[in-house]
Parts: sequence; C-alpha cells; structure tokens
Amino acid sequence: MITLYLNREIADDGRRESLFAGNFYLYTNLPGAHALADHAKSLIAEAFSGRDPERAQYEMPVDEFVELVGPLKAEFTNGQRTKELCQQFALDLGVDPENTYFDIPRLRVIPADNYLSAGVSYNYKAHRDMWYGHPQQLVNYWVPVFPVVGDNVMSMFTDYFDKPIKNGSNAYDYDEWVAKHRPAATEKITTDDRPHPLPLEEIDSRGEIRIAGGSGDVMMFSSNHLHASAPNLSGVTRFSYDLRTINLEDIRAGRGPRNVDCGATGTTLGDFLRVGDLAPLPADEFAAALQNS
Repeated sequence: MITLYLNREIADDGRRESLFAGNFYLYTNLPGAHALADHAKSLIAEAFSGRDPERAQYEMPVDEFVELVGPLKAEFTNGQRTKELCQQFALDLGVDPENTYFDIPRLRVIPADNYLSAGVSYNYKAHRDMWYGHPQQLVNYWVPVFPVVGDNVMSMFTDYFDKPIKNGSNAYDYDEWVAKHRPAATEKITTDDRPHPLPLEEIDSRGEIRIAGGSGDVMMFSSNHLHASAPNLSGVTRFSYDLRTINLEDIRAGRGPRNVDCGATGTTLGDFLRVGDLAPLPADEFAAALQNS
C-alpha cells in the first residue's frame, strides 16, 4: 500500500526509508521551497518583460518563446542564488548537510495545447529517473511555481513502483547525453528526436494519480516511481521546478528501492553539490557502490 503523508514531521532517515518503499510526502509549509518558487517567479517576470508568463504563449511565435525560455532555464539552474536557496530548502527538511547532496534544480516550462512539447519544453514520457543515469537512492522533489491543476501536473503511475516495464534505458548513456544531446534542446521545435529512454510497452494507467498543489508546495517521492508530464490541457503554461537529493550513507549501505528495469550507463552524481558547503560530490569514489546497488 502506498501512502501520501501531508506535512508529516519525521526524521530524514525514516522519511527516506518510507520513500524507498514507495510512499509520497507533501509539504505546503517549507520556507526554502517557497523562496525558491519566488526566485523563479522573479526570473520569469524579468524574462517575459511585462507579459503574463502563463499566457504569453498565445502572444508570440514559438521561435521567440524558445529564445526566451532557454536562457531563463539556464539562469535558474546555474545561478548562485538558486544554489543558496537549495541549501535552505534541504535544511528545512532536516537533512544531514554533510552527507546530503543535491542536483542543481531544473525549471520546467510546459505550454498548453501542443504549442511546444519538444526541446526546452520537452513533455517527458513515462520514465524512472534511473533511466536517465540517476542512482537508485535518489529522492525527488517536484514544486509548482504557480498553482497547478490536474490538467497540467505530473502523472504518477503508482502500480509500477516495483513492477518492471520494457524500456529503452539500455541504450542511454549519461555522458553522451551531456556532451551531445542536452545542448541540442534549443534546436528542437516541432519534434524531439534525442535518444530519451522511453517505455517500449503500453502503460496501464489504472494506478495513475496526479497531485496538484499551490505555488511552493512540495511533492516528495522516490525517483523509482514511473512518472510523466501529463499533457497540458489547462490553457496556461505550467512552470515548475524539480530538485533531487541523495544521502551518501544510502549509497554506501546499498539502501534504496530495487532496480527493476534500468539498464542506463553513466551517472549523474558528478553534478551533485553538498548541502553544507556546495562542494561537488566525488562521484568516482562511489562508482563501485553504484555498480552493486
């Protein structure tokens, strides 16, 4: 049985154990998460220069939208202020700042009505984050920048948490993705032919759930959950950000959900920064542990 816990006060070790069993945690009261959403709003307002960002897609051609959104996403992901707010976000959750590392967050910009679903606004098909080179011990945080509804959030396919599905992750290599395919995002307008690891069989949606929160509300889940960007039928562009953390003790001990179907090579761990001081994670030290997890 999978359970959703609302604003549950719990030690991080116990919460990770619960997440690794497939449970969800929803937090509506984390100052760091709301501060990061407010930071995103400021960058978005500056980029859209007076336009309503949720409806600007109806006022500009797709090429102009892409030219605007690409630098916006890069600034949010790579800016120093973003990293500092990620530290606050993590500390609000009571993590161990010396053993916890975070991946730099991504701003997602998903327009409505098939205006743009490729490249900088890629509408992710059903996947586990492990298919993209992430470790099994990953914890995922998904946060709307503006309030969302069921028609523009993520689909969580809960029946597949520990159930394998045929997929293309065997052909995915993270190092190749970073070197060749990630930089090509701004070139993809009508179709996205980059080698995303996709399901190779139909998804049974009977166990699908969608969680729609307000600005700054956090949905927390194990990245072993099969999830996708739901088709945006809301009439407005969805802005959200996602953040991921790992605890090194989980990697050392081999804790985490069982790998049921991932064959990806490479690892994202070299992108992670320590919560305490933003030091990069020495990924090479954990290569053997990852291979055995």
